[in-house]
Amino acid sequence: MEAIRKAGAIIIKDKKSLIVRPKGKAHFLTPGGKYEAGENAQDCLKRELMEELQVELISCTHYKDYYFEKAQGKEVPIYLDLYRVEIKGDPNASSEIEEMQWMSKEDFENETFNVADSFYTHVPDLIKDGLI
Repeated sequence: MEAIRKAGAIIIKDKKSLIVRPKGKAHFLTPGGKYEAGENAQDCLKRELMEELQVELISCTHYKDYYFEKAQGKEVPIYLDLYRVEIKGDPNASSEIEEMQWMSKEDFENETFNVADSFYTHVPDLIKDGLI
């Protein structure tokens, strides 16, 4: 089975990172999604952020890449390319997104939200880098 490749958006506001929970899922994760044929990261994030949060992508800057042997709920590897993004508009849960929350360092440390395993990997980096 071929690995999944996704682009993820790190949206920071007031030292909090925006996380989303897709419909029918128990875990929160970063906004974003799978690349479509021929898309680069900016194209993918532009499309996904409009679909999921009804916001316009202003800019994206590569943050870090992560690899997981198994995608959440699947038996296939996943590559997650994370980008710091600037958006225009106020995010609103839309399309396949059921809920969204702004997560602080304290929320993460207190396990306030049920976040996907893949989300745990980069949150310590966000904290270490002083972003949340």
